[in-house]
Parts: sequence; C-alpha cells; structure tokens
Amino acid sequence: MGTTDPELYREVFRSTDIPMLIADTNFAFQDINDAGLSFLDYEYDEIIGESVGVVAGDEEVYYEIVEHMIAGETWTGEFTARRNDDQVVYGNGFATPIVVDGEVEGFVAFFLDTTKQRRYQNAAEVLNRLLRHDLRNELNIIYGYTQQVATRIDDENALKELEIVQDRVLDLVQKSQRARDLRELLERSHDASNRPVRLDVVLKNRIIDTMVEFPDAEFVFDEFPEVHVVADDLLGNALECVLENAVTHNDKDDPIVEIELDCDTEEDRVVVTVTDNGPGIPVEQRDLIFGREEFDQLHHGTGISLFFADNVVTSYNGDIWVENADDDGARFCIALREQSPTDE
Repeated sequence: MGTTDPELYREVFRSTDIPMLIADTNFAFQDINDAGLSFLDYEYDEIIGESVGVVAGDEEVYYEIVEHMIAGETWTGEFTARRNDDQVVYGNGFATPIVVDGEVEGFVAFFLDTTKQRRYQNAAEVLNRLLRHDLRNELNIIYGYTQQVATRIDDENALKELEIVQDRVLDLVQKSQRARDLRELLERSHDASNRPVRLDVVLKNRIIDTMVEFPDAEFVFDEFPEVHVVADDLLGNALECVLENAVTHNDKDDPIVEIELDCDTEEDRVVVTVTDNGPGIPVEQRDLIFGREEFDQLHHGTGISLFFADNVVTSYNGDIWVENADDDGARFCIALREQSPTDE
C-alpha cells in the first residue's frame, strides 16, 4: 500500500464541518479548522500560539481535560467555551494525545456545538416553572373567591365575584395553552440548524396572522425590503409573540402597532421594531418582562411569550430589547444577523 499524502489529512482537517483544534504539549493552539474558528469567533492569526485556556468557559472542566492529556488518556464530556465576542457556548467534546513513535507530540480535540439545544432546553424548563407558578396562584385566587360566594350566596355581589372567577379561569386556560404550545415548539426545534431565512416574508405573514387575531387593533407598516437573516423555523413564532404583546398589554381603546424593518449594512444586521401606543414599560421592569430575572419568589417575569421570543432570538446570536417610544408606549427591537443564502 502506498503512503497517503499528508496534505490530504490537512485538507480533511480544515474542511470538516466539526470544530477541531490541535494543541502542542504546552496546550497552545497549533492549528484550528474553519469550523473551529467560526465556532469561537476568531481569525486564524489571532488564536494560533495562544493558550487553549483563553477559550475555556469553565476552569474546572479545562483542568480536567489537561489532567487527562498529561496522563496520556482520552477525555470526553460536556464543556463550556467563551468566544472571542465573550458569548458563552456549549458543546460535547473529545480530546486525545497525539502519539508519534511512543512520544506525545501534542493533542487533538473536536467538539459538537450544543449551545442551541442547551438554551432551548433551559427555556423549556423555565416555561414549566412559570406555568406551575401561575397555576398555583390562579387556583388559589379561584378558591378564595368561590369560598366567599359560598358563604353569602344571596349577596347581590356574588354574580360579580363569579364573573371574576370566570375571567381568572379563562386567563389560566389561555396561559396554560400558550405555555404548552411554546414548550412543544422548543422541544421540536432545539436541534434545528440556523440558516438564511427571508425575514420580510416571515414578518409580513405573522403580521397578517396577528391582524386576524386582533381585528380591533390597527397595524401600520410599509413594504419591507427583501432580506435574509440567520434564523430557523421558530422565527415566525418569536415575532408573533412580540406582535401579540403589543396588543394584549395595550390599555388604549384603539391599540396601534407600528412595525418597521431597517437594515444596518455597516453592522451586517437587521432590526425589526414593534412600537405600540400602550402604557410603556418602566426601566426597572425591562429585564423582568423577558423572564431574565425575578425579584422574589412571588413575582416572576410575567411575559411567557416574551421569554420565549428572547430565548429564540438569542439562539440566533441576535438581541431583543425594549425602549420608550417617541410619544407614548413601548418600542420592542429585535436585532438579527443578516446572511445571504450564498453565504451558507
């Protein structure tokens, strides 16, 4: 049998879609393929010669890998890495010493990106906790009112209290159904790959769906420019959550929702803005509504739909935030990375 050209091995290493790296015995980067550079957001010259520790997101796991390499053992497991842009990513990895003529010459590692799966799983778990919390509170309210009705059934206010109970039950049913629907979407889509998606088409379709759902609200928008962004099948659901929020939490008799789509060519990103004429959102509550924090055990982020939208947009390495509108109300901004279909 002939000797295989070493250049063939180098080409396989560079072109494989799985992130891979080679380190020397001092645990400094000696080589990394294109998938690894993309995963860690580095240029080749930026990372070669640097310690592998610069991308370690969990020191304990990093030292565990180092100990295995020094002992000449293979390591497999879950890890956390910190990208060049400071974003934390997750993966399942494999690392093993490179042995030549009985001597360890370095180490090779490859890993599978599980960041999206981890975020969606975390989101599903939080949705479950939110749902259980809301169920318990709502059922307690129902129980309290029914007790009051039972003790004074002839009271003329009983009907009003029963109407409150009915409203709470309907709210509970809607909230439970929404949480179940969102969880099912997460479970079905956590392993979907990001790809270029026609944002203008998805956005327009979801606006039409929301207009049908809320015929008393006014939706204002112009023709959107054709643009592709990094996303997946959940993009439409995330946009719809934001559009619905602009109506359901609007205290005006005539809710108005304005939608714009702006392309920032310098930043290679696209920003969707959804502006309403509602009551606005205080600064101290802007993280709370996305479920990013809770200030005690009884007051959780109430925006289940916004929590869903936040996690989906984050999985695209995008961003979502809320600010004051120019006149009144709130403006939700969704920033997504632009990607041409030819960039795949």
